[in-house]
Amino acid sequence: MVTSPFRFTTKDLEEVPDKPGFRYEIIDGELYVSKQPTAGHQIVCSGIDWSLGGWSRDSGLGIVMFAPGLIFAEDNDLAPTWCG
Repeated sequence: MVTSPFRFTTKDLEEVPDKPGFRYEIIDGELYVSKQPTAGHQIVCSGIDWSLGGWSRDSGLGIVMFAPGLIFAEDNDLAPTWCG
């Protein structure tokens, strides 16, 4: 009998104790732990958020979400790091 390797799920992620300064993500069933973004990163993201928010309000198009999280499937649960 062949058993499949353990894969983390969103339910497992909900059980991880919250440790300030760290981010927990599940990608393809594996748990990744990384440090939170730096202050410089957050400043850049805030500027982008402010600029896009003004455009969105003026144009009536779209919305801006500062820190969206994505759950593609139970074993792919992550917060993107595309800003900064």
